[in-house]
Amino acid sequence: MPLFRYVGRWSILGCLAGAQVCFGFEIGPHDPLFQLDRIPPSPASAMMASSVASHGCTDAPEGHYTLLDVVENALCHNPKTRAAWANVQAQAAQVGVAKAAYLPTLTGSVQAIRDHTTSQGTNVVPFSIASDSNYHNDTLTLNWVLYDFGLRSATVDNAEKMLASATASQDNVLRTVFATAVKDYYAAIIAQKNIQATIEIEAQARDVLDAATVRVRKGVAAISDQLQAKTAYSQAVFNHNKAEGDWRSALGVLAIDTGQRPDEAVVLIESDMSSMSEPEMVQSVGELLQSAQKVHPALIAARADMEAAQANEQMVRAQGRASISLVGRYNANNQSQSSGVGQPYVRASGRDRYIGVQVDIPLFEGFSRTYKIRAAHAQVDGKEASLADAELQVAVGVWTSYQSLKVSAENLRTSQDILDSAHDAFKAAESRYQKGVANILEVLTTQTALANAQQQRIQAVAEWQNARVQLAASVGRLSLGMLY
Repeated sequence: MPLFRYVGRWSILGCLAGAQVCFGFEIGPHDPLFQLDRIPPSPASAMMASSVASHGCTDAPEGHYTLLDVVENALCHNPKTRAAWANVQAQAAQVGVAKAAYLPTLTGSVQAIRDHTTSQGTNVVPFSIASDSNYHNDTLTLNWVLYDFGLRSATVDNAEKMLASATASQDNVLRTVFATAVKDYYAAIIAQKNIQATIEIEAQARDVLDAATVRVRKGVAAISDQLQAKTAYSQAVFNHNKAEGDWRSALGVLAIDTGQRPDEAVVLIESDMSSMSEPEMVQSVGELLQSAQKVHPALIAARADMEAAQANEQMVRAQGRASISLVGRYNANNQSQSSGVGQPYVRASGRDRYIGVQVDIPLFEGFSRTYKIRAAHAQVDGKEASLADAELQVAVGVWTSYQSLKVSAENLRTSQDILDSAHDAFKAAESRYQKGVANILEVLTTQTALANAQQQRIQAVAEWQNARVQLAASVGRLSLGMLY
């Protein structure tokens, strides 16, 4: 019986995988389960893909843009579209992770050890033994879950629903970027046309001022006419300067939409509206609402989220059930052994291997499973409420966009009449003033009316074109063909 025994040991380890992980590696193809190549295409992503195929995405796009160019560059270069696509790829990889659970796992562990052991003590005869040895310990472990009462299938279902949600969310992002680019394009077009209108108004105000100056010099008009005309001219110059600033701001916003800096040079090419036909409402608002409920990507994403939450609840429930696995292990080492206390270490080798079936049964988890199931069920309720809210938001969007298009169509039909009448009235008043049969107030009043009519016409045309796209976006049916 030893009265005292001391053992000291130090080791240098090198290892691969196993419990002592020094570094990890993956052997096999980049996408062994072929998940990334099976990402389901969405209408908007297919639309963007066709756009890229036909026109291409460049890092340095040209500075002259049609509406189609603006939308294509926004789809290609806007950071939101890239982030949405990255999210789809990440969710597709999660499907691969879930399906990989059906395959066996094989773990290897390799230990290269330098071992220094000392033993000291008394057992009738005092002893002190020191041993230095180099040995290795190699282990190969197999684990293959054969049956788990629905855990893996629920996990795969959850991952696939999350992928469907990510795909629909990408669709929604693309449509939002599309609609925003169109809106900002027409805002910039309005600002650009306002500059042209204010230049014309400024020239007309200058003509009125010159006419008033001549009449004052001839003594046929009071000096107040000249002063009022000068005030109107100064106001026209002010409006021209303001229009320039608004135009530059609008161009900066549009440049940001296309992934550029706001100080990049951008020249907008206006679409030809000379042959624009009178708008018609080809569908009722009820039909549009029904269509939106079926195809709008936000609703598709919300439904997929709800289904993913339901699958997650099933997954949480299955985690509390038993699982049956095939297990195996092979171990080989050549560690030195001692036959007893005080005996020297001698070289030895060992082998250990087994294969069998393992049953894991969760017996008690401190009621945590109960609360996890309740939390998962509450998430299902929350997703159902989110779906109902999304349905209401889509309905509101369709209704608002429909009414906006209806009003824009009515304004489009009347804006040209207003502009023609205001132009004729100004020309008549200007002629009457030059002949001395009208006063300066009549001229200035008709001049202001003409300026307002010009801006109303510009606004009406652009708003109707934009309202068409925004209604399609609210329904969820955008296409590049609308821009031709």
